Amino acid sequence: MNPAVEAPTTQRPQRVLDIDLDFFVVPPAHGPDYRTRLSSDDHAVWPTEEALAFLSNRCGLRQRMPGFVTENHGELFLRWREAIEAGMLVPPFHVTHVDAHADLGLGDAGYTYVLSELLFENPEDRTQPRFGFSGLNDGNHLIFAIACRWITDLVYVYGEGGGGDELAYVMEDFGATRPHRNVQLAAMRRPELEKLIHRSGSPPDVSHLEPPVPYASTRWEQFQADVPYDFICLTHSPPFTPESADPLFAVIRDQLIEPI
Repeated sequence: MNPAVEAPTTQRPQRVLDIDLDFFVVPPAHGPDYRTRLSSDDHAVWPTEEALAFLSNRCGLRQRMPGFVTENHGELFLRWREAIEAGMLVPPFHVTHVDAHADLGLGDAGYTYVLSELLFENPEDRTQPRFGFSGLNDGNHLIFAIACRWITDLVYVYGEGGGGDELAYVMEDFGATRPHRNVQLAAMRRPELEKLIHRSGSPPDVSHLEPPVPYASTRWEQFQADVPYDFICLTHSPPFTPESADPLFAVIRDQLIEPI
């Protein structure tokens, strides 16, 4: 952590632009082989000029700004935690999540840990979660940040082949309301969570509801940032990107990010 970088002084919540390189990969990968990179023959990458135009015209990125560069998305939770502890990143903050995936827990078991264990801790004690398939990982890091009450509102921006992959169990009313309006985590003991998972017919006994986090999802063509960002995050995500995406990763990193 670079102590020379100071958090912006603003009256509004700070704004974080969180970019996963796989946003620029078409089609996106779902359930990739983590031992290898994607095939460049099967997965195209946006031309550099088009990617930079999106970041400039849609996201308002026209100069370098402080940020975090990570290999895998779960690491971003740790970087945010470090920045919060250093007083640079002040929660709760806005997140615009530009990604091929929602990263809200679909496809792993981490949500069971969050809902039935982590939420029973005090919010300030939730910042040291366990990691792994049943803990914090690349596909669910945002629900852990929300459990820590770091995020004030969340916008998910996706491209072709993305979207619609929110985990219902972490949404308001367990996903019954469409379109989704809020992420809202519900603390419940494991037997109650099993009722929800197995659709037993009787509603689960919820111990408490976390504060709702306003949520929106949109295709990139409909997205337009109307307020500048304070921090930019870029994740490489090797299992979800072909090697042909690496030059684009380097260009975004070198042209737009002042690493913290």
